[in-house]
Amino acid sequence: MIKNILLIICLLSASQIGYSQKQISLEEGRKMALEYNKRLKIANAIHQKSISNSKLAFTYFLPSIDIAGEYNYYTGMDDISINGFFLPTANSLEEAKAAKYSGQSDVYFPGINLKLDDIKYHTANISLGQAIYMGGKIRNTYKASKTAITISEYNISLNENQVVYKTDTDYWNLVSMNERVKVAERYVSLLTNLVKDLNNAYELEIKTKNELLKAQVQLNNAELNLFKLKNAKVLSRMSLNQTLGIDLNTEIILTDTVIKVDELRVENDFLSKALSERKELKILESQLAIKELELKNIKADYLPKITAGAAYTYSGKIDGLTTDDSNLIAGKISVNMPIFHWKEKKHKVKVKEFENLEAQIELEESKDFIRLEVQQSYFKLQESFKQLELSQKAMEQAQENLDITKTGFYEGLVSTTEYLDAQAFWQNASTELVVSKINCKLANIKYSISMGEDLIENKNNQ
Repeated sequence: MIKNILLIICLLSASQIGYSQKQISLEEGRKMALEYNKRLKIANAIHQKSISNSKLAFTYFLPSIDIAGEYNYYTGMDDISINGFFLPTANSLEEAKAAKYSGQSDVYFPGINLKLDDIKYHTANISLGQAIYMGGKIRNTYKASKTAITISEYNISLNENQVVYKTDTDYWNLVSMNERVKVAERYVSLLTNLVKDLNNAYELEIKTKNELLKAQVQLNNAELNLFKLKNAKVLSRMSLNQTLGIDLNTEIILTDTVIKVDELRVENDFLSKALSERKELKILESQLAIKELELKNIKADYLPKITAGAAYTYSGKIDGLTTDDSNLIAGKISVNMPIFHWKEKKHKVKVKEFENLEAQIELEESKDFIRLEVQQSYFKLQESFKQLELSQKAMEQAQENLDITKTGFYEGLVSTTEYLDAQAFWQNASTELVVSKINCKLANIKYSISMGEDLIENKNNQ
């Protein structure tokens, strides 16, 4: 019974472990990160908003049609009653205006007797308006809205590059940690075997206690280093999980584990290329273009404005008082021309011109920063390839040194200290080679970003 329970527990644990594992390639990781990243979602929302604003700006070119209606209902109105009388007479118009009457005429006013009770009536109005000339303001606003769409597209591209770079960095760092753990495990294995051999030799009184203790100390340090690396590996995996938007405790099995380093790219005109391709500069240039359009709009506020329109109105009848009535107004032209506003235009234009100058200076400053950044990334790329070249040579030399020293040690020609040093050199060279490959790959990606390239389209980085 106990065996069956233990078997069930093992099966459940195995199924749970399988459920929490996930195989991920670099391309899959990029897609997951792009779908999960919240800043990219915000950038896409801004893009959609810019498209809607552009559609809104286009409607200002089109005529507008408005319909208005009104229904009135008055209850309990007092009746209107006026008795009949003969109209008075006056000797002159002036006396009549002064209400000085001299007698009565033979003209009789029969009087009025209206039964109002409830009054009901309705009105309707249809108007058509079309802007003819607004000083270019509608056209400038529409151009600015189209430029805003372009800016939002650049912003999306920037955010995508940032997400992909973060994903690639976390992915390759985890690959690096996996490789470094393997190197550390092999180093521990080498030292473990050496300690066993030295212990046997010590028992046979071939080696001294001091030599055995040196190896045991080195083994203890190696095991501690392995413990630290395993912890760092867990943290590296969690960082990648967070970037991908999955549970931090999910075990990830990386499928792209071969660290392929592309050849060093030499760009003779890399600075000019970066200045023409960087999205940050394109955004600043587009923002400056919008500010120029805003300046034109300020000037347009003080130019003549011409609109045309037509209207049709209808009023329903009021029983006993009025009849139906309608009116059509066609070809209505309206002209508005600002004349004098105490130099308001001049001051507004000056304010906007200084804002534009500020944006121009910011653009030039950004170009200087980008020149420096590109130069740094280029040097970093060259340094990483040089480091990789030297690390590969050091690894070959360390491996050869380890093989020779091992043979000499077991033949009694090499001391224990020399053999321990050879193993340590091998471990350092192996670790440095892994780190150099990762640094070289990430430096290549960073260089691509500094050149303004889109990482999603650049499949060579995989």
